[in-house]
Amino acid sequence: MLVLPIDGSQTLLVLAVPAPQFKDKANGVAATDRVTGAPLVEVPLALTVEGGQPQVLRVSVPQPSVPKDLAVGQMVKASGLTFVTGEKNGRTWQIFRASALTAVKAA
Repeated sequence: MLVLPIDGSQTLLVLAVPAPQFKDKANGVAATDRVTGAPLVEVPLALTVEGGQPQVLRVSVPQPSVPKDLAVGQMVKASGLTFVTGEKNGRTWQIFRASALTAVKAA
């Protein structure tokens, strides 16, 4: 498994409201954070790149660390943002994780 930190000072654009993540969707078993045990949600965010195409990141975040009033079009910062990749059963997987999202006030 490879874990790469990402610069958390960049602002990200919220593309959709948080959606619950499931360990076993068919049986309704929620995915949980390995450290805190909190349920995980996925938040699609756009990372804007100056002079380039924005990159969509589907970020996994513990639910208590997501602002309750998070809205589409809002700007946020992701604390502890990392890119994690690995291989399981011969298949490569990739995810983005953050420890928390913080709303950025408009200037």
